[in-house]
Amino acid sequence: MKKILEQLTKITDLTILFATIFVFLAYITPEGASQDSLREARTNAQSVTASLSNAENQTAASNTRLQETTNISNDLRNSIVQLETESSSLDPTIDQARINQLNSEIDQLNTSLANSTSAVNEAQLALNSSLRNEESLRASLRSSQARLADIEAESSRAISWIQPVRNNTDRLIDAAGVDGFIAGFAALIFCLIIKRRRDWFRRMFGLYFK
Repeated sequence: MKKILEQLTKITDLTILFATIFVFLAYITPEGASQDSLREARTNAQSVTASLSNAENQTAASNTRLQETTNISNDLRNSIVQLETESSSLDPTIDQARINQLNSEIDQLNTSLANSTSAVNEAQLALNSSLRNEESLRASLRSSQARLADIEAESSRAISWIQPVRNNTDRLIDAAGVDGFIAGFAALIFCLIIKRRRDWFRRMFGLYFK
């Protein structure tokens, strides 16, 4: 029975020793980023990428709309110039009816041109807004990608197999408090020292161990 107790004591001592070593290694090595942080960073980068793709499509659509309205305005201007040229070449004493008709058509084209000019201005504003939004999303994407790269680099520097020791120790500290954890850990180390230095303690302090 005594030999069994001695063996159990040795096993306990080794357990305390290895636990101390593992905890020490866990806290001197870089802390790995949590999987939640990594997933969040990846999700954020993917979300910004999708938003940027939509913004690029919106910018392309705004640019197409601007080109279309600009072409319409140019066609209207050309038509007005042609009608004005034709009207100026007619003799008012002979072709007054035609001149009146041309002037009526010119007035209608001027009204259409004013509306088209407003559409051009709106399309230009929409394009400028899309470009600003796209640039903002590009900046957000660069920031998200940099953040993701930092987290991945942090995870690569960490020793994966030692991280559960750190995580479990942190949970124990959260449950017992820092002071309680330190006191408990110090007590274990003290017990180990006493077992290994029983005679020295007896000589120095006159302690009696049964």
